[in-house]
Amino acid sequence: MSSPSISPAGPAWPDALLSLLLSTGTFDAFLHELTVLTVKTLPEDSRCGITITRDSHAATIANSDALTLAIDEIQYRTGEGPCLEAVADGEIHYIADTSDERRWAAFCAEAFAHGVRSCLALPLLGPFGPVGTLNLYNSRPDAFDTVAQARIGRFAGNAAGAVALALRIADQTKLNEDLRATLASRSVIDQAIGIVMAQQRCPAPVAFATLSRASQNRNLKMHDLAAEIVTAVGGQAPGSGPFEPPG
Repeated sequence: MSSPSISPAGPAWPDALLSLLLSTGTFDAFLHELTVLTVKTLPEDSRCGITITRDSHAATIANSDALTLAIDEIQYRTGEGPCLEAVADGEIHYIADTSDERRWAAFCAEAFAHGVRSCLALPLLGPFGPVGTLNLYNSRPDAFDTVAQARIGRFAGNAAGAVALALRIADQTKLNEDLRATLASRSVIDQAIGIVMAQQRCPAPVAFATLSRASQNRNLKMHDLAAEIVTAVGGQAPGSGPFEPPG
């Protein structure tokens, strides 16, 4: 799909990002299109990646091309570079030319060998600090001058909100999936408790204790034991067929 058009002047960026967030079907698709949209605001031969950190682990979750991913991976492997620095301190970090940059020697040497001369890392700042970084690369020295940095800095500010919102949506989706799985598991256990109650003519707490002991003795998860019981009595595994409520 094509990315929304944006104006270099800047006011259309929030609308373009909102349109992008609403028009892409998945979290991954949104992030990829965001990198493509970002490249359109940059000097020729620029590339873009998005890094996020979870549990102190950095990872590229979107990139405009394979070279971007390779350069990001050099930073993660060497443990140094502008991206990691921007995540740590929430500041912009720029390498005008990897051939004579004194910082991050291991990263710069490999980036230069890959043909990358300019590197710009902009923190994506959420409400509670950096949610990640926008990583920009170019084959020309000093490709991101002060004018380009100011322009892309404004864009990064808007992009940070979009990325934070997308992460929130993704987290909520995962939470909903986990909740549905928990409820499904709970339903199977409740069915097994009902079967034990009927077979042993005992109250629910006693039936649950019986299942718990059997689970421990057989070294089975409670859900798996419950599924065995329901399958044995009902003739099919829980959830394997449509449920028709009694009329």
